[in-house]
Amino acid sequence: MTAHKAKRSTDAALDTAAGFTAIAQPRAHDFVVEQIRRQIALGIIAPGSALPTERDLMKIFGVGRVTVQLAIGQLEAEHIIETRRGRSGGSFVKSIEDDSRALDLRVLELRRDADRVLQAVEFRRLLEPEACALAATKLRRAQLSQLDTIIEHTEQAADDAEFMRWDTAFHLAIAEATANQFLLDALERIRLELNPALQLLPDTRVWHELSIEEHRGIFDAFTAKDGDAARELMANHIAHAEQSIRSLLKSLSRR
Repeated sequence: MTAHKAKRSTDAALDTAAGFTAIAQPRAHDFVVEQIRRQIALGIIAPGSALPTERDLMKIFGVGRVTVQLAIGQLEAEHIIETRRGRSGGSFVKSIEDDSRALDLRVLELRRDADRVLQAVEFRRLLEPEACALAATKLRRAQLSQLDTIIEHTEQAADDAEFMRWDTAFHLAIAEATANQFLLDALERIRLELNPALQLLPDTRVWHELSIEEHRGIFDAFTAKDGDAARELMANHIAHAEQSIRSLLKSLSRR
């Protein structure tokens, strides 16, 4: 083998070992769908709320009308939104509680993604208590006040969808208080993975009250700037959620 051929063979072997994969170029409407889906999944756009108008979405994303229409069509097909005609029409976020087809779709998706959800559960157990301890040392007064307000909204939630919205806001506010973009990105990603499972947990007042009580305990640890207590309280809090998620996934696997 010549030196030139040997070099090409070695280069090819290195490329293979490096694990390079082809780049999949996302279509413009897929990007729009992902952004809107994220806002809905995190509760930033609540069930029943209207999406921005078609014209506004075009401006926000810098895309054409056809791209927006394709994105809206995909979200409708996934039973995430519904479009209403007329003077008070528009695209509105659906609640899975009010749409049996949407609920069935979420159950199928959760069953399909069970292994991924369990990985997110494990990652959360490792990461979020430590992030909570870090936040306890960095929280500013305004952020502490924000957490207090979020807990009050959670206590006043009229239904499970609203409760989930403020529960998510509580955890993401803690992530933001770490002032660490890597932690914020990771905890937001975890929340996106877990919310479909959390939304399917039984909606009971007892569960809500326990969660609110645990949030209050974490808030008190923040007030005292006690990172060790905040870590332990968060670990206990997410352990309860983990137990419920594992039970839910186990029951779905039997169907």
